Amino acid sequence: MKVRTMPIFLSILISSIVLFGGWYVFQSQFVKKPIATEIAAMKGVKLGAISVGRDSVDVKVTFTNPDTFADQYKAIQRLVAEKTNGKPATIQLNSPDNRLQQIWNKNAFAIDEALDLHTYSKIPAVLNSMKKTYGLTAASSQIDDQNIYVYLNDGKNPYFTVLPRYKEVSRNG
Repeated sequence: MKVRTMPIFLSILISSIVLFGGWYVFQSQFVKKPIATEIAAMKGVKLGAISVGRDSVDVKVTFTNPDTFADQYKAIQRLVAEKTNGKPATIQLNSPDNRLQQIWNKNAFAIDEALDLHTYSKIPAVLNSMKKTYGLTAASSQIDDQNIYVYLNDGKNPYFTVLPRYKEVSRNG
């Protein structure tokens, strides 16, 4: 029996194109496009990029309105979970100002301590101290059952961050 290599090669090639092409079309038309459309309709949110992996979805966004930040963040989490059949979403917040990032990093210890000790009432005091020390025009926080939403502004640029209230604890052994 003689094996014909050309039909085998063509069938593998066509199968691969159909398989990977179908996966790509599904991801772009039924996952990315609906998420991008709904985020674009939100006022105060600018979409950066969406990347869909096997186990998670990464969404890069920029928030502009501190009053609706917490609600829109939760809405984006629900939207992504709904459109991806429950895949976990990683929402990356784009903040254009490195100065505010450095200020945040310098004061992260006090915030982390308040989170670890579950003394959330200390967070506004730390933010007010940051506001006075660095001459910020705004420093505020909101809290819900899962996260703490922090907003800083130096008069030119906003800085948004989300802190989980409960950290995963891993035990060795």
